[in-house]
Amino acid sequence: MLLSHLILGIPVVAASQNPAPFTTKTAADPALFDLLVLGSGIAGLAAARLAQNDGKSVLVIDKGRRLGGRVSTRRQDGFIFNHGAQFVTAKGTEFASLLSKAKAAGQIKDWQVSDNKIVQIGTPSMRDLPQFMATGLMIRQQTEITKIAHHGGHIGFFDKDDLVATGRNAIITAPAAQTGKLLADIYTDLATTAGLASYDPCWTIMLGLEDDYGLGTKILREEAAGIALSVPEMTRSNQQSGLGAPALTIQATGAWSQQHLQDDPQIVIESLCQIWQNLNGKPLGNISTATAHRWLYAKVITAVPSDAPRLSNDGKLVIAGDWLGGPRVEQAFDSGQQAYRHLN
Repeated sequence: MLLSHLILGIPVVAASQNPAPFTTKTAADPALFDLLVLGSGIAGLAAARLAQNDGKSVLVIDKGRRLGGRVSTRRQDGFIFNHGAQFVTAKGTEFASLLSKAKAAGQIKDWQVSDNKIVQIGTPSMRDLPQFMATGLMIRQQTEITKIAHHGGHIGFFDKDDLVATGRNAIITAPAAQTGKLLADIYTDLATTAGLASYDPCWTIMLGLEDDYGLGTKILREEAAGIALSVPEMTRSNQQSGLGAPALTIQATGAWSQQHLQDDPQIVIESLCQIWQNLNGKPLGNISTATAHRWLYAKVITAVPSDAPRLSNDGKLVIAGDWLGGPRVEQAFDSGQQAYRHLN
């Protein structure tokens, strides 16, 4: 169960009544942690879990309201939309072990998406996987770090007003462009590394329907038409949660999203609905709620070369994220774990 804590004026989310120890000085000098992690996506949570298992005091900080980064779920008007990563798969033993534990805890389950392909999904939603990974961690959400600098021999994280926290070490898991901006004045070589990555954007629309007329259960991929993936949510999450509400999540391709990057969200909704209806040869029916979300950093197109610097010259800070390995969720997980190991 997630509990709310207040540490020196810092609202922190923790998933344990016995959070990791930390050192404090005065209310004007925020807590000194062994490790600060910027980003509560899969890479950040993977690094933080590994550090805390080693007995380190860890604080994860994120500007968003929810855990998981692009492994994301939105609840709206009685509907559940998995509008980020639709599923996960494991190739390596460490991520497979995590998924096995999450499955045993009832946080994920198998989903057969075709006759010969089984993947894993969060239950009742994709958000349940990062929530499982966050168990026992101190996490401060809705805090935008605008500056990273040396502070008293350590690494300081600052928001627009003041110092937020200090760490003996730090791991940065923000998207490449944001990482480059944050590190430009303190670790120029790592900022240069971040500049080597590139992403495709992704427009995602979430449709809540009054009935399932015309929706069906078919998973649709028509990249030539602009649709990377269309998933009737009732085929998995909404059905699992008992809501039974017919909902549809449509994700556009990177090319289509780039072409329409600056379009008004309402225009995006109408355009993708029309494409879906043209492909299916039938109308969607009455839509009771419709929302569009633009992921600017949706899918890594160019990952950073393996020989590019990841660890700062002084050994205090390391960068991580899918942009250092590749677009799959597992690659973000691996990058987070590797980042922590770079510090040891």
